[in-house]
Formats: sequence, C-alpha cells, structure tokens
Amino acid sequence: MTDGDKYKTNLSHATWNANLDFQSGYAADMFGLDIAAFTAIEMAENGDSGHPNEIAFSKKNKGYDEDYSGDKSGISLYKAAAKFKYGPVWARAGYIQPTGQTLLAPHWSFMPGTYQGAEAGASFDYGDAGALSFSYMWTNEYKAPWHTEMDKFYQADKKTNVDYLHSIGAKYDFKNDLVLEAAFGQSEGYVDQYFAKASYKFDLGGNPFTTSYQFYGARDKVDDRSVNDIYDGTAWLQALTFGYKVAEVVDLRLEGTWVKADGQQGYFLQRMTPTYASSNGRLDIWWDNRSDFNANGEKGGFLRRDV
Repeated sequence: MTDGDKYKTNLSHATWNANLDFQSGYAADMFGLDIAAFTAIEMAENGDSGHPNEIAFSKKNKGYDEDYSGDKSGISLYKAAAKFKYGPVWARAGYIQPTGQTLLAPHWSFMPGTYQGAEAGASFDYGDAGALSFSYMWTNEYKAPWHTEMDKFYQADKKTNVDYLHSIGAKYDFKNDLVLEAAFGQSEGYVDQYFAKASYKFDLGGNPFTTSYQFYGARDKVDDRSVNDIYDGTAWLQALTFGYKVAEVVDLRLEGTWVKADGQQGYFLQRMTPTYASSNGRLDIWWDNRSDFNANGEKGGFLRRDV
C-alpha cells in the first residue's frame, strides 16, 4: 500500500500453524463425534502490520470487538460436533462448518470459521431421473478463524441483536449435465436472502463447454433510514460463467458479474449480517467471494486461459 508517493508495509509476518483433527466413525452406524483445534504462533511481525493478518489470531477475541490493532498467538477449538446418519438423512450439531446446500458459509484462513448451531439434510438418488439433495441450518453464534471466541449476531449498528440465522437450500442434478439449485436464508427480523443457480454442460467441437447463471438477492426489513436500513428494495448480484476445455490442454474461462445495491450501504453483501467477519455467505464466483466492495451498478469480468 502507499502513503502519498511512498510505499508502506501492509503485511509482513511469519506465522506457524498446526492443526489436530479427530473424526470418529459411526457407532451402530448412526452416531459419531468430530473434534478439531488449530494453533497459530506469531514468530515475527512488522510493527506497521497493525491489523489482523487473518493467518494468526486477532488481538481481539470476538468479531464485534475488533479494533484492527494487530495479531497474537493462540489456539482455537473450531470443530466439536455430534453427528448422525440414517439412510439418506444426516445431521450435525455443536461447533460446525456448513456442508449442505444452504446460504451459510465460513470464512477461511489456515482453517475455516465456526458456527454454533445445527445442520441437517438428506440425499435421494432416483437413477436416470436425477438426484435430489437438500439441507437446513440454524445458528446463533459465529467466529471467524482469526478470532478465538464465539460472538452473537447484530444488525449494522453492532447493537441491535439478531437472535439467529437460518437457511434452507436444495439441489437437483438431472444427470444430463443440467443442475438446478435454490436457497433461502434469513437473519432473524433483519435480512432475507435468495439464491438460484442453473448450470449446464455440453460438447462443443468434441470438447466440454460449461456455463452457469447465478442470482444472489438480499432485502432488509428496516425502513427508517437508520444505519440498519442498508438496502432500498431488493439488492442483487447476477453472474454468467462460461468455461471451455480443449483436449485437456487449454482451459478457457470467461465470467462476469453485475450488481444492484441501492441504499445507504451502497454495495451488495452475500452474508446476512453486515459487519465484516460476523458471518459469511455463499458466493460461487471464486474471484469475487472475498470482496465487500460489490458496489451498486458495478460490473466485473474475469478472463483466464490455462495451458
């Protein structure tokens, strides 16, 4: 980064990370337990790196207490979950990471962020007719991987409590290279979110051509022009993606996004709580899913050629 016409240090650090992950089998082929923790040890850091580098731990243990004052060493229990399966049905509860079709997702550092809550789903295979999978998740606390303690959810003012987030989603694979997905999510009394995606693959010149259309929508329930009133009407991000592989030698990708986010916030967020690292949401456009700057009216493009 620069200060006027001079370069300044942004990130300059050395950090050790280690992870211990235990995953049990299933007793009676139904019940199990997963436990995991990781550590970060700060070996060196430049004094000008006065913000969480997101590889070590922030000096502030909770997300809503963040003051960007730097990093520290520590340890985090990021997974402690009871798990269950029976036929096509599965469930997990405790400290978990979402794995189903919902709109909830963790942040990633060396390891993922953690939700306190429960998730359940099922998968059904109908042979040539296709396969259906769906899931539901409920959560009341979250911690990003650079925070060591869980925090509750709040609206944009960081004071008005949001008791829980929840989401439901489904995916249908027609087994003819067409896949449809849809999901809905809510932060209690605050933001509704919507998602739809259609993906299709076909042969072009004897090589696979893939394409998708994606829609992400969000609408808040506050209409008083306060800081919590983040959108005017429904905000959305739409995306089109194309991919073409030539003889497993050349991989071409062309992707684009378009944003509408009228309102005081001025940009679209895929998560249901506005504060950074307070929760996270699904966004399948990988080159864009770390951004909090999908500004109203913004159009983005991505072109890549791998040989």
